[in-house]
Amino acid sequence: MFAAKIAQQRWRAPVLAVAGLVACIRTPSYEADVGGERRGCGEPDSFSFELSDHSCACEAGYTWCSEDLDDFRCCPDEGDELGDGGDAAPPDLPCGREQLEQLICVEDPDDPGPEQSRAWACNGERWIEAVGVADFECAARLGSVGFSYGCGTIDGRFVALCGFGDGGSCDVEGFVASCRDEDILDGCVWGRRTVDRCSRLCVELEAFGPGFRGGACIEDDSSASCVCCSDC
Repeated sequence: MFAAKIAQQRWRAPVLAVAGLVACIRTPSYEADVGGERRGCGEPDSFSFELSDHSCACEAGYTWCSEDLDDFRCCPDEGDELGDGGDAAPPDLPCGREQLEQLICVEDPDDPGPEQSRAWACNGERWIEAVGVADFECAARLGSVGFSYGCGTIDGRFVALCGFGDGGSCDVEGFVASCRDEDILDGCVWGRRTVDRCSRLCVELEAFGPGFRGGACIEDDSSASCVCCSDC
């Protein structure tokens, strides 16, 4: 099994009031920019390697020895019998020095979307399933007010799809959504309870398809939904 840590030795997620989020969701920055360090990552016998500028990962078959964010030692994962991240076949793509630390998101063709998507990382030799990468990145970006839908691909690049709200599981078809105002939807998006701006869901996350330039929350007698527009 593969897991990643965001290097956060000197960084802490900002604490925001949920009430303030619901009342007025500002346009946040979605860059990781955690400003942490990775000293100790990739050292001999640590069984870890550098994944990106601010993250470190365990080699296949290893998991974190400690939950401390600045401890990059990995220990054998006794619960991971396969030792390669699971039963999914790795991507049929080149993985060498030129692709080192590259991340890609692979959707399930039978169930597309971030819920069943898998993140894969190239360690310079082969693709390893990067379990938890999106969760760690969303935690670094949003702290306690956000969650991860999973991964996706936007403009040809890997992205961690982060949402606002409690993030609990929900049924998209059966959930009764509502509008907090003309932009903010309280609903079920990609199977997760979401309180977020329709403009962000439509444009930044492409939750309802690519190519939209705006969105608004529209409510009728039975429910509410985001209406996206491409010429607004």
